[in-house]
Amino acid sequence: MRAPVNLRPALRVLLIAVLALPLLLIVLGWVTDLMSALGDIATATVLGHIGTAVRVMWLADLVGLVVVLALDSLERGREE
Repeated sequence: MRAPVNLRPALRVLLIAVLALPLLLIVLGWVTDLMSALGDIATATVLGHIGTAVRVMWLADLVGLVVVLALDSLERGREE
């Protein structure tokens, strides 16, 4: 029998990322619109690409969170 795995630190990091990245996306969208309104199209384009990367990171974090929650549920079921 193997020792139980402590998934709490991973859960904490993934949960914070899943909750914080949408806030970052809101700020990035606002700054992108501001740069577009000011006529700085190059900066707005770069910020748009950064926003796309953050969306991909958020999706990966969300999938990771679901997987870690499933593993944590299985570990708890094994202990009981």
